Amino acid sequence: MKKLTGVGLAALMLQASGAFAAVIQDWSSLGPGAAGTYNDSNGTKVDFSFEDGPTAGTKALKITTNLVSGGYAGIYTNTSGDISKAANLVFMVKSSAAGDIQLAIKDAFNVQYIEKVTIVAGDWAPVTVSLAAFIKDPYYTPPDAIAGHPMDFSKISNLNFSPQMTGASVVEIGPIEASGTASASPASSSSSGSAAASSAPSGPAVQVLDPSTIDAKSAGTFQDSQGSSFTFTAAAGAKYLSITYELKQGGYCGMWCRAGGADWSGANLAGAQTLSLQVYSKAPVVLGIALKDKNNNQYVADSPSTKGSGWETISIPMASFSLDPYYTPPDAIKGAPKDFSKVATFNIQPKTVGKFTVAVSKVVAQ
Repeated sequence: MKKLTGVGLAALMLQASGAFAAVIQDWSSLGPGAAGTYNDSNGTKVDFSFEDGPTAGTKALKITTNLVSGGYAGIYTNTSGDISKAANLVFMVKSSAAGDIQLAIKDAFNVQYIEKVTIVAGDWAPVTVSLAAFIKDPYYTPPDAIAGHPMDFSKISNLNFSPQMTGASVVEIGPIEASGTASASPASSSSSGSAAASSAPSGPAVQVLDPSTIDAKSAGTFQDSQGSSFTFTAAAGAKYLSITYELKQGGYCGMWCRAGGADWSGANLAGAQTLSLQVYSKAPVVLGIALKDKNNNQYVADSPSTKGSGWETISIPMASFSLDPYYTPPDAIKGAPKDFSKVATFNIQPKTVGKFTVAVSKVVAQ
């Protein structure tokens, strides 16, 4: 991803009913050099323009992409503002194809943080992205980044958008607003994405994964046919799962396992706010997590990147789990609302390309 400078768009700060609100990009005031494209060299094409927005008098960013398998593309835009007191980014999206869009923000220390949002094909629809769900970009570090600081959105710069849908797509994005009130200052979260202690709920923890109960009947693996692989071991009474995987670019691999404990009664996560995992790694890795709800629909979210320095706890806001756009279980009740009152299975699907060995210990929701 390119490092670029240009004229930033000054944020418009509003206060309404005690909640934070800031229009951080309205697409009408970008000067020369303040927006542009980036893409791979394997045939991907991307372009952009500014069109009429979702409501009268507004503008929208229109991204036209033809993404090759395993490639990447996106639009960078310069912006500025303090969104450290906000909880979410909210905007309207119109797309010709369903799938994911990755957002990237540079913080006060020029470190890049990313998060994905799933969109559907069709007319304009609202999107909400939790700022607490952003993780340090495991694939790119800006050359002017100052490492070793917690995430700090008190002064943001680049706001980038990268469609993830293979093939041709046209995505339109309306004005971007930061809204809501953060439950804890982003500065109290580590750059690895670990949840701040002050934002953790005080209720009892619900066990999602007990490694000591995992065996051949309660867990299994899956992988693509492109050379990716995934193996795990968990001896009787083990305190953690030992995982070795190799993920090829554009591929997938992972494991499913019984959620809860020693039987198939499932885990009740209806009141939980955060899913926390104890992970051991010698290099930074991002793990994708999938939960199958009471209606047998699958919901997915990516973990923050690990630091790669041994055992650590990483946390994922439950609000960041969204319906899996790529897989629908055959027994799913399509269209049913999200219901985590009974989570039957828990999946681990690595997202960092390469060959790694990691361990996963206690997984709880609270």
